[in-house]
Amino acid sequence: MDISLLPEDVRPAYRQISDRIAAQILSRSMPGGTPLPSIRTAAKELGVSVITVRSAWEALEADGLITTRAGSGCFVAELSDAELAQRRRSQLEPMLDRLIRTAKDMGCPPDELARMVKQRYGQGD
Repeated sequence: MDISLLPEDVRPAYRQISDRIAAQILSRSMPGGTPLPSIRTAAKELGVSVITVRSAWEALEADGLITTRAGSGCFVAELSDAELAQRRRSQLEPMLDRLIRTAKDMGCPPDELARMVKQRYGQGD
């Protein structure tokens, strides 16, 4: 699994795990039908408790991003392109609203904010 837990992150470990997997699902780097490792395997790989991984898997399932098949394990849900786009929007819009509100409070013109976003977006992680 391509997940790194950041000790300086204020989110609990289970949320870091579920958010990272959600991002991979929404970007299609984990396509529908992809099996997730067992909870025990993931816990060992990530160096966290089984309870932490179970909480992450439960959060992903509650969000409809993974499904559990009895006796087979957990798999990435089969979502259409439209469903994935809608889920991305629903996650990004609150963050954009906060950014825009802050930019307005600072007197930052929209074109300057757009330039900053484009520049940062091109930089990657």
